[in-house]
Amino acid sequence: MKTGKYSKLMFVVSLFFSLFLLAACNSDSEETSNSNKTTDEQETFTLRYNVSFQPPLWDWDPKYKSTEEFAKLVEERTGGRVKIELFYANQLAGQVESLDALSRGTFDIQNITPSAWASKIPEGSFAALPYGWMGEEHAAHLLRETDVGKLYEEALDEYGVKLISYWYSGATGYLSKSPIAAPEDFKGLIFNTTDATQQEYYQSMGAGIAGVPFAEYYEGLLRGTIDTVLFPYNSLETYKLAEVVESVTVPGSVMPSFGLVAFSKSSWEKLPSDIQEIITETALELEQAGIEGSKELTKLGIEYAESQGLEIVHLKREDYDEFLKLGQEKVWDKFASRNERTKKMTEVLYAENKKWIEENPKAQEYFDEYLAD
Repeated sequence: MKTGKYSKLMFVVSLFFSLFLLAACNSDSEETSNSNKTTDEQETFTLRYNVSFQPPLWDWDPKYKSTEEFAKLVEERTGGRVKIELFYANQLAGQVESLDALSRGTFDIQNITPSAWASKIPEGSFAALPYGWMGEEHAAHLLRETDVGKLYEEALDEYGVKLISYWYSGATGYLSKSPIAAPEDFKGLIFNTTDATQQEYYQSMGAGIAGVPFAEYYEGLLRGTIDTVLFPYNSLETYKLAEVVESVTVPGSVMPSFGLVAFSKSSWEKLPSDIQEIITETALELEQAGIEGSKELTKLGIEYAESQGLEIVHLKREDYDEFLKLGQEKVWDKFASRNERTKKMTEVLYAENKKWIEENPKAQEYFDEYLAD
């Protein structure tokens, strides 16, 4: 009997001990799982960011906001989980080659103008359509509130690239070795463009065509490979182009020009959703913040040109209208014929341009500021 009671007692003790071990094992298993989750959440990412332009000079410059400030804020707001390495002046890939490199995930982020990729994504030619918008607010409206921006974003997505933000870079106008006040002044000049949509426009005015990368503009103008470029006014200082041109035409044919920040889709999809959200919110915040800086760039570019003794050519209204009409016939309509998306983008542009002039007082303010009296 004692033996039987002892056996039962040992069985109960053994049972409790087994249950205790089982509970302990389960607890250890849960702790390990939580530890792994914590490790995953703290995973860090180093992203390589290729920039087609020279480094910015000022901390208020929209280019600075889309590069240096963007990298800094993303690192801060992710608690150091994301570090962005910046490579300026096409260090990782040339401006045309960068599209395929980005889509393959060779690097993670690209900063460029849409027209530089237009040979492969024709919708990007929109960025250089002559006299398509009048000021930063008008451009932002087209890109963010109409089908123009939506359709371009679709085209990028199909190529394996995700649009993150735009940044406005001040007025882009003719920087030339001889004054340009009317279409006939292009006769005999070599004009630089990498966009096939633009070539007929300038050839119809008598210009020859060359295709020199942005980073080589100074050398091209110095050696006479090219006579005229369509480039932001502030490049007279940042690229030192005031040393190799003689005149600036106002208003520019793209007011303002704009660049974009884009991710490789394969790189983007590897990021946790909370990091994606931080990057998106930061980029859009800086896009909006850069609008005033873009206006300042236009102002400083013109003032710098004057200080360097360059001739400032203000278009007369009739010459402006002639440039616009010719641009619509030779560039806008040709752009529209590229595919269904470009057709829709052009229809929206015609309608919005007309509406802006008729209904928005900023259009008249724009003409009063830039055209000749």
